[in-house]
Amino acid sequence: MIKNVAQLRSLLLEMETSLGLLELSQNERDVLYALQALSGESTSGVRSEAIRSHPLAASIPQASYHRALRGLLDRRLIDHAPHTRSGIYIVK
Repeated sequence: MIKNVAQLRSLLLEMETSLGLLELSQNERDVLYALQALSGESTSGVRSEAIRSHPLAASIPQASYHRALRGLLDRRLIDHAPHTRSGIYIVK
């Protein structure tokens, strides 16, 4: 079983490298992945509370979570959903 996990982790590392995601902090990656998982095919955006509650982001301390969101916004990987309040995000 550990061998399978090791193979998956190696594949994930390779994919993150090819997408340039290794320059993100682990918290930024986890928030980005949680947002993507919650957004699915929706273009309307995901509420910050939903992202924060996702298992990938739930253990991130509050201040670190907000720093991760700000970092993703600054890198233009995510954005505020158009025509909504500021607490709703989309993956660019």
